[in-house]
Amino acid sequence: MPDTSRHRMREAMIQFLYALRPTDALPDAPDGDILSLLLEPARDKSTRARARAVLHLQQGREKVLEAFPGLLQNLRAINAPEESTGIGANLEAWHKQEESLRDFLHGLRYELNGNKDATRLRESMEGAGLSNRSALKASGQAVACEPSLPGLQNLHEKVLALREQLIPLAERLVISLGDELSTIPELKSVARAEQEICRSKSSIESYYRKLHPHLDAIDQRIADAIDNYSPERLDRVDRAILRLGGYEILFAEDVPVAVAINEAIELARSFGTTESPGFINGVLDRVAQNA
Repeated sequence: MPDTSRHRMREAMIQFLYALRPTDALPDAPDGDILSLLLEPARDKSTRARARAVLHLQQGREKVLEAFPGLLQNLRAINAPEESTGIGANLEAWHKQEESLRDFLHGLRYELNGNKDATRLRESMEGAGLSNRSALKASGQAVACEPSLPGLQNLHEKVLALREQLIPLAERLVISLGDELSTIPELKSVARAEQEICRSKSSIESYYRKLHPHLDAIDQRIADAIDNYSPERLDRVDRAILRLGGYEILFAEDVPVAVAINEAIELARSFGTTESPGFINGVLDRVAQNA
């Protein structure tokens, strides 16, 4: 496993262990809320990759919107309100959804060029997906109409041609917002980001399952290494780091003792008090000597 992945995984375990009170047992499975929070940076990365892909795959969508002024002008010129109710109403509904989609795509572009806030990007993509589905529905209903007046028949042919222009763009947007990402080359970066989320989640859960059955034994070794030990008096961050380091010293055969101690000290520098690194070093050194 790459060092960066191991670093993230160990920081994740610190979060799970930190959440426990001194007398709490470690749950059989990782806390879902904590796990979701830990995976949020990876999800945000995937969101940004998906937003860029959506914009790329919707290039040309503005040509669909540009056709509506002429179509609606033709509709008004025909002046056949009773017979044009079906095609006219659906054409206007389609136009409205294309305008809405344009605004959502503009929001994506603006956010990607600015703060790149993942929440706002997801909101814009959700809105774009809804507008896209509504546009497909309204356009389908428009072409399903069978007008009898020659003027409306001519308009119907133009609407049918515009929908044929819409279909590949709309289908690409549906795919880019879904889970089947392997069918379009432009979505490879999204697929990689999603795979990274799955790998990170699997690594965290696997490490958690390995540590879980040994926690009582680890706590006993820590208690033996600390004079006048009392779980309630031990700082929660220090306790979490000691439990993680103790596991790696005692039960993780693939982690050298020196590496386990040094990495625990680094965690103490990042998350503990000024006294934490020296305290962690001393306790884990005694745990290792007594192993």
